[in-house]
Amino acid sequence: MTDSERAFVSQHLHSAREALFAAIAGLSESQACFRAGGEDWSIAECVEHIAVTEDVLYGLVANGVAKPDGASLDPSKDHRLAAAIVDRSRKVAAPEIVRPTGRFRSLAEAVQHFRVTRAQTISFVADYASDLRRQFCLHPVFGEIDCYRCLLLLALHPARHAAQIEEIKRHQGFPKE
Repeated sequence: MTDSERAFVSQHLHSAREALFAAIAGLSESQACFRAGGEDWSIAECVEHIAVTEDVLYGLVANGVAKPDGASLDPSKDHRLAAAIVDRSRKVAAPEIVRPTGRFRSLAEAVQHFRVTRAQTISFVADYASDLRRQFCLHPVFGEIDCYRCLLLLALHPARHAAQIEEIKRHQGFPKE
């Protein structure tokens, strides 16, 4: 990983984490469990999904397989990919493996799980020396992708859902406390 790639993904690892923490700060249990309706996820379910997805994507990146002839994302498209990841105008159905199922007893437990895994990811990025664009993994939605692209997805995923959480909080039925 080049220094500029490391800096780019590191910035997003930190900023997306902080966006999530800001979005959930001070929520009551009733607010965390509020559902806008139908199949919509609650904030607690969003955070569970974020925590579980962090584990899954980290595992994919950390266990990527070298494929020298693989087609990696052109580095000039990194900024465009980053913008697309957080763009909520296009919905993406979560794969079954990362859908919320009540894995955590509370929002706080899910947040703590995410916090630990995100710290592991940040450490991985700081220490990793090989070219992640030549390592590949099988992403559950996008198929075979290079591990740097997967790492960008992992880095920005919480920011995408922080925006979703803000949408939930703006719902007219959202509890005041």
